[in-house]
Amino acid sequence: MTIEFIAVAQVTAPQGIRGEVRALPLTDFPDRFKPPLRLRVRKGESVATLDVEAARQHRGFVVIKFAGVDSMDDAEKLRGAILEVPRSEVVPLEPGRYYFHEIEGLDVVTTEGRHLGKVTRVIRGVANDIYEVETQTSGGCRGRTILVPAVREIVKNIDLERGEMTIELIPGLE
Repeated sequence: MTIEFIAVAQVTAPQGIRGEVRALPLTDFPDRFKPPLRLRVRKGESVATLDVEAARQHRGFVVIKFAGVDSMDDAEKLRGAILEVPRSEVVPLEPGRYYFHEIEGLDVVTTEGRHLGKVTRVIRGVANDIYEVETQTSGGCRGRTILVPAVREIVKNIDLERGEMTIELIPGLE
């Protein structure tokens, strides 16, 4: 399944009385919200496309003014919405760096070739990210969860084309 849109922020609340919203960035590139920019706004089953008129950073959030959202009531309707961009518009990363959506779903194998499971979630850590790996039993049922630090000493290779991550098992990890 190919992901067509990538989440870049989540609206947390209205900001002021002129229709601005405060959004928590889900990207390492908060400057990407500057106009001209069109964002897909997804809230539950509802999906709309809105143009960004203005954006500024404020205390770890991005304050965004959308065209046509002109009051606090209009902005309140966007609370909780996910702001997305088409996959084709994601900021390219330098080699060896990956987006969460690229890591999630990868098969995880050991350097000895043993299949452990799949990455189900990436947890943003202070020192490094952590990959949550759901193991599988021999019957193919869900097993338990292993937390794999995203460090070079453990993660030996990520091959997006093969959909595979190779890790070095260390004592206590499994």
